[in-house]
Amino acid sequence: MKRARLLLGAALALTSAWAVAQDAPESLLPPGFDKPSRPARATSPPAPKSGDAAPTATSSPVIQALPDSSSAPRAMPVTLPANIPSLRELEAMSPDELDQLLGLRPKYDIPPGARRSLKQIGIVGEGEGGFPVGAMSAQDPGLVQAMLTGNSGQMVSRWGHILLRRALASRMDAPTGMNPADFAGMRAALLVRM
Repeated sequence: MKRARLLLGAALALTSAWAVAQDAPESLLPPGFDKPSRPARATSPPAPKSGDAAPTATSSPVIQALPDSSSAPRAMPVTLPANIPSLRELEAMSPDELDQLLGLRPKYDIPPGARRSLKQIGIVGEGEGGFPVGAMSAQDPGLVQAMLTGNSGQMVSRWGHILLRRALASRMDAPTGMNPADFAGMRAALLVRM
């Protein structure tokens, strides 16, 4: 009985202390934080006294002279070669045709012993569980390029991830109309992202 009274008294003391604490919550902010300070008044500088000398302004506008146009070198007239295509023809060209016209095609100096065929690129053959050699050859090269460059390497499905890795590592031909070196590079880049 004594024990029950003791537990009842302790429970009553704890609940009443908790109730008192709920009535007067304590602020966690530093003192004065809830009272915004008044903005400082703009004060004018003190007026000079009769015996003081008035301060003088020393600033003056900076004016720079314009460059003399008569001494500037004159632009030479630009003459274009006769075989430059028109703007419409340039807009109609594919990026590869434009690169070829401007001489931007990269030139590689690969020794004959280091040259390899770009016919079938990959490390997993069809007999080893890879995709067939011609699996991508009939696909649209623009679509294949968009799929390879637009994929961040993250897949929702574990099995889809495994299947894509196997497709990227398979020994196969590039789609018709796509540079085989670009196809190999895009596949390798996606494998790295994965």
